[in-house]
Formats: sequence, C-alpha cells, structure tokens
Amino acid sequence: MNMDAFLSLQYFDQGVIPRIMQKYDMGEMDAARAFLTSETHAMLEDRELGMSDFSELAVFDMWENERVTGDPRTSVHLRSELS
Repeated sequence: MNMDAFLSLQYFDQGVIPRIMQKYDMGEMDAARAFLTSETHAMLEDRELGMSDFSELAVFDMWENERVTGDPRTSVHLRSELS
C-alpha cells in the first residue's frame, strides 16, 4: 500500500471510529473492530472504487447502512452513484 492510500485510510479511520463510539456507545477497540472489519472499510481499501472521494460523514452513513441492512450499498450516497 502506498503512503497516499495509507493516509486516506487513516483519515477515514480517525473520522469514522469516534462517530461509531459516540453513537453506539462502544469502546474504542469494539468500534475500531466494527469499522475495520466491515465491507465499507474493504471498499475504502479498494482504490479502484474511488471511495476516498467521499466525506467521512458519507462513509459513516455507508457503515451504518451496512450495520442495519448488511450492505453499505444501500446508503443514499452509493445508490445515486449506482443508478
């Protein structure tokens, strides 16, 4: 992984994990595990998908949609991209 990709992932990790902790009253390790093992995070890791163009709030919304529905693609941010 190149440095730009690492910094991009770090940006999202530092922005999304605290939101998960706050909203879902999770400890840091549980929130980190929930995000880092998610399909949403796997999509962020795939540079070809261009997910780094989204804001951290949009990525958090994708993660929440994945948590609720099992699929981050149900997020309004991705549905409009797939149409």
